Amino acid sequence: MTMRPNRSAGFLLALGLAATLALVLAGGCGTGNPYPPGSFDRAEFFVDHGKNFEAVAAYESFVRRNPTDSLAAEAQFRKGTTYLAMKEYPLAAVEFQILRKDYPTSDLVSEAMFREGQAYLFEVGKVQRDISGAYSARRQFLDFLDRYPESPFRTEAEQSLVEISDIVVRKRLREIDVYRQLHRYKAVAATLDNLLAEEKRSSQLDKVLWERAQTAFKLGQQGEGDRFLVQLREKYPDSPYARKIKTELRSDPVETDTPES
Repeated sequence: MTMRPNRSAGFLLALGLAATLALVLAGGCGTGNPYPPGSFDRAEFFVDHGKNFEAVAAYESFVRRNPTDSLAAEAQFRKGTTYLAMKEYPLAAVEFQILRKDYPTSDLVSEAMFREGQAYLFEVGKVQRDISGAYSARRQFLDFLDRYPESPFRTEAEQSLVEISDIVVRKRLREIDVYRQLHRYKAVAATLDNLLAEEKRSSQLDKVLWERAQTAFKLGQQGEGDRFLVQLREKYPDSPYARKIKTELRSDPVETDTPES
């Protein structure tokens, strides 16, 4: 599988954090843990007591000392899930990638692939203007569903794909406000057409159809606008936009193309 563009940055962050954790543990923050350094139980103890930084370092120590142990893959996996709990999403994605690369026969590989997709998606919430993570998440979830169609995480992955489409739709709808202000209604129409073609999973397609109809009317394409409204009424009869259709359908079906202002 092609690695994500952010992997190098993730490794650098991981190295930096690992160095910090080593200093923390060397300073005595590991006191009170009854299990010996380098053991799996030591990492679990830290997790149970809410000491995620220490847990990550302990999992790392266990995997480094015992790469062929029967618990090594699980330790690698839990290192990733601990990063998820810490909201260190790029680092979590890297750890799940490492698991799939270093332990390809582990029973945890499929879930690691799913969790990696979650890491990309969760990162979108931290970066308000950049939704590139949503596209990475979509590729990941689609690949996951293709490889593991019977996975118990299938439903969650499909729900995540809906969420991703909604993120894209919301961003594009904000962008077309600029086109409207410039009276570039053909650009608005093209953007909305792309959404209808590419974001079929979105739960907001009723709004997209409504906006597309209004744009057609702005362009003087009365019949075209009516067709979008009819689609809206037929596909989403319970939508609040569908309730407006009786007054929005135009009587004149003649289409005229108004040039861009």
